[in-house]
Amino acid sequence: MKIDELINKYYDRLSQNDLHIWQYINSNKEECCNLSIHELASRCNVSKTTILRFAKKLSLKGYSELKVYLNWEKNSINDENLDDLFIDNICEGWKSSIDEIREKDFTEINEMIYKSKRVFLYGTGTLQVGVAKELKRMFLYCGEVFNIVEGGNETEMILNNITSNDLLILISLTGNSERAVKLAKQLLVKNIPFVSITKLKNNELARMSTKSIYIATSIVEFGNGIFHEASNLFFILAEILFLRYASYKKKMDVSLLKL
Repeated sequence: MKIDELINKYYDRLSQNDLHIWQYINSNKEECCNLSIHELASRCNVSKTTILRFAKKLSLKGYSELKVYLNWEKNSINDENLDDLFIDNICEGWKSSIDEIREKDFTEINEMIYKSKRVFLYGTGTLQVGVAKELKRMFLYCGEVFNIVEGGNETEMILNNITSNDLLILISLTGNSERAVKLAKQLLVKNIPFVSITKLKNNELARMSTKSIYIATSIVEFGNGIFHEASNLFFILAEILFLRYASYKKKMDVSLLKL
């Protein structure tokens, strides 16, 4: 299906901003094949998030897949070139996402961590637990001891003892995990602050959290319903969050010494 056909199919979903983006793309298809998400957003005078939402409204997985469609129309692409195109777009997606993470203001989250009596980490799956372990390892360099919550029994024990002076960081790929959403609701009832880390999509966990961080993951379709979602950006976020916090804590500690 061509990009024009997707526009027609999902036209009712599109806002005025979306139609403005489409008008620019439609008038500059060849140029847009080589634009990064930052460059297209700048030319359309919108945010990168708006570009991503536009792509998702067309049932695409993200900006990388939008560019694949544009390139399909530009060239007759053989399988080998298509493989290269997927890799190029995945790498470009990483670069754009890293730039977005780098520009994010973590001040409020850093303040929450700094002022918390205890910090707990909860991951909903193998990848998410791996990210939690990396956060725990790195934050030790700042003298911060994070506690990883694993399993239903530990979750119940934590809920019986956690207070509003503590902080819980919830890591979920979709943000709609039944266990994560249930835990978030219990935290809200007890007035416990928590930060969610999820991929960039409208999700229940992010809506409930005190503060939320989004990751724009890239997806490649290999055919026959087989997909690969590049989720290593969760680990890059963890490292940038640690570095931002290390700088924040150093400034706060110096300020306290001057009092």
